[in-house]
Amino acid sequence: MTSKEAIRSSKPYQTPEHLVKGKMKMTDISSKAVQHGLERQMTGKMQSLWLELPGYCNLACSYCYAEGGCPKTPENLLSWEHYESLLEQAKEMGVDSVGIPGAGEPFDPRNRELTMKILQKCAELGMYVTLFTTGHLISEKLAREIYELPVELMIKGNSLDPATQDRFVSNPALGGKKGIRRGYGRRRNESIEMLMRLGFNDEANCQKKFGRKSRMALVTSIMTSEDTKEGPSNYDEMVEILRFCRKHNIIFDCDSVLKVGRGTTTRLYVCDEELRQKLQEIQRIDREEFQNFWEVSQSYVGTVCDRYMHHMYVDQYGTIRPCIGATGVNLGNIRSITLAHAWESVEMKVIRARNYGGVCGTNCQNFAEGKCNSCLGRRAANLTNEFLCTRGIVDTIGCWNNRPIKGGEQP
Repeated sequence: MTSKEAIRSSKPYQTPEHLVKGKMKMTDISSKAVQHGLERQMTGKMQSLWLELPGYCNLACSYCYAEGGCPKTPENLLSWEHYESLLEQAKEMGVDSVGIPGAGEPFDPRNRELTMKILQKCAELGMYVTLFTTGHLISEKLAREIYELPVELMIKGNSLDPATQDRFVSNPALGGKKGIRRGYGRRRNESIEMLMRLGFNDEANCQKKFGRKSRMALVTSIMTSEDTKEGPSNYDEMVEILRFCRKHNIIFDCDSVLKVGRGTTTRLYVCDEELRQKLQEIQRIDREEFQNFWEVSQSYVGTVCDRYMHHMYVDQYGTIRPCIGATGVNLGNIRSITLAHAWESVEMKVIRARNYGGVCGTNCQNFAEGKCNSCLGRRAANLTNEFLCTRGIVDTIGCWNNRPIKGGEQP
């Protein structure tokens, strides 16, 4: 099956109005196809929360930030009661956007019941969910159930070619057949086609039901291997994936590899110059062919991450962090403190106030103009509780997109 055959447009499935329709308080970002939790107004209040599920996954991605798919059973995991309390606390604080990242596959049989409880609870509380998934475990019956809930599906989309996609979710370094996955790419493509047929990308239905432009995405990082015989590459395919998403009203969720977990050792990391060239190419194509105008940054294609001012992250063991990439900052555990307490911590106040030092904070015009917020997971140094509390700033290292404030030229 080719990428063009993988997904076909068809008449969307018509469903009755969901009981939560009208109770959802949507933000003003519905006119754009970006993650629901992004592009927020600064209010001083918490607006988005990400919650990890247990790291169960049947894939073996060599770049997984959460090192998912580990054969060992995680210990000391959060219970449903913990998740329920978290969601209720978040709602009370003003959160309307909940993210479930890919620390574990939500629809793995070991996670599915918990996932559906969380989705139902968010619907009851009027919170919209951005859910990251491999996609291949979503049956049509499950998709129809999800369609009635305030959820957008962020589907793994490293490649539209099934064979290449299988290589991305395999890890030969595990030895023998242990890390090899076959057939995932084909099943994932079939799921995408089915989700489109049910209307997850139908703009009129998405707007009518939950005020969103689209409710499905392809999610990837720009990746390549020095030796494509040993590792896959999507570097030359990125424009094709962009075009596919734009033509089918699918969110194009694209960034660079996060150097956390297996992302620190993966051979698929793209060097700065290659990344800049590809982002500039994507920017040009998006502008010329689809009239989408955006600035190149170190975060997402098409928008800038603004979670520093409205977000917190809770891992599967209950540890609270400022965001997915701020692994060196521990704000406590939800078993012993509240979200409100963590939100008012010294560390979060420093981050929220945008007190950034180093290259980004003191000598980058992009940062000064709000075109970039210096990703905590990619461009921060000394990001620890001690540094934030004693120095009162986020230390930054800058990047290839730096625009020196004092008349310097972009490198």
